[in-house]
Amino acid sequence: MSLSWRQAASCAAELVSGWRADEPGGLVLGFDASGPRFVEARGLASIEHGLPFGLATPTRLASITKHVFCAVALREGMDMAAPLGALVPDLPEAVAAVPLGRALGMTGGLPDLVESFGLLGVPASASFGRATLLAMARALPRLNFAPGASISYTNTGYRLAESALPAPLGALLERHFPGLGFFYPEDETVPVPGLATGYWRDAGLGWRRGRYGLNYSASGGLACSAEALMRWSLRLLAGQGGTAGLWEALTRSGKLRDGRETGYGLGLSRVPLEGPVLWGHGGSLPGYKNHLLLAPELGAGVIVLSNREETGAYRLSLAVMAALAGLTLPPAGRLPAGLFAQADGPFWVESTGDSLFLLGAQEALTQGGGGLVHGLQAHLAFAVRAAADGTLEGSLGHQECRLLPVPEDAALDPRLLGDWVGEELGCEARLTVAEGGRLCLPGQPRQWTALRPLGPGKALAERASPPSRSRFALWLAAPDELRLVSQRSRVLTFRRG
Repeated sequence: MSLSWRQAASCAAELVSGWRADEPGGLVLGFDASGPRFVEARGLASIEHGLPFGLATPTRLASITKHVFCAVALREGMDMAAPLGALVPDLPEAVAAVPLGRALGMTGGLPDLVESFGLLGVPASASFGRATLLAMARALPRLNFAPGASISYTNTGYRLAESALPAPLGALLERHFPGLGFFYPEDETVPVPGLATGYWRDAGLGWRRGRYGLNYSASGGLACSAEALMRWSLRLLAGQGGTAGLWEALTRSGKLRDGRETGYGLGLSRVPLEGPVLWGHGGSLPGYKNHLLLAPELGAGVIVLSNREETGAYRLSLAVMAALAGLTLPPAGRLPAGLFAQADGPFWVESTGDSLFLLGAQEALTQGGGGLVHGLQAHLAFAVRAAADGTLEGSLGHQECRLLPVPEDAALDPRLLGDWVGEELGCEARLTVAEGGRLCLPGQPRQWTALRPLGPGKALAERASPPSRSRFALWLAAPDELRLVSQRSRVLTFRRG
């Protein structure tokens, strides 16, 4: 297949043309075995110091880190079939039984720690150390689903697996893959020379720096430049510099218990498109949006690094790769707009018409066969169609489901009213559902917000957490048991107080 580097560069330049010279920006890098084929860089790495963003500018990789950690874990001989309890002591029984490969491949059912304590009112800007976060992982009450039954993104398995390493990850990286140019800071207070600052735009106040106070982990702690990430990717594709056999291991698709492939390997995800096989992964931290996309058959890759929150890095990298290889991306899908929920289960979605909020996580709709629409990310799997009776039918996370439309004038289920108390993750939390559909959220200070009814036993809530927002459901799992349900955390339980 002939590659059009000029066309790809032109596509990249057009897509980043809105990144002004005096604002945060980033770059798009197209490369092959010979090195960079084009670099489209725009904007500033630091507004404060007026530093431009360039090929050598380090930035936080966020979840692109995952496959690098998995490469270290494989080199260390960690057994992907071993249960977490054999690697990490004092885990709850259900968590301890999850095989390491499922924990890293998003099919273990592990609740995400950050999303869990975010639901309890603890923001990601809070300062928690490594030991505290590990203790919270040991306090997880249960799993989101039985291992192998579904798929849902989570960072928890990476934190647990990292704690089982015989030495710090940074030291092991240098031992197994020396000279990468990767940094592994403990948290955002650790200086990284030349590091791009992450920014988000406040509608009223302009650009603001992103904040992430938590200890970084193997799920997303690495920082490096686009140039360094390119060198690592080429080394990995070629099986050189200590990486022999790792690409095949990292891109071996996970499977559910029934044998269906998920398309998610070990920190790398396959793009569900016809044509050349594409594997990659994105990364997101407050103010940073990145994506790495590799086409091993073509010997080519695209890297998008951006220090502005609103960047759609995955779709940007996909568009550039399509221009490079002459691929035709599938058309956008459509669904009726509105809220939809299971009659007697926790699942809910909201359709905007061209995108779907799947338990709070948003994904653009892509047209598939048989009237189905789906997403393009393996860890956020869904395939649904609108039925003649107004319902949505299909699968969410590879689990079959049927979702009923929620009438606009639906009333709040009175069984939700009252005071509720939860004692999860080692702390007590309270929430109150009041007349008029008002919810008092847990946290300090406690906040009031409006609830949107989702039918019997369910209601939709939202918490502002700039630069993003958190959307989750209250689900009456039993008469006196209220559970908080989001994409990455479905285990927090409250009882009548």
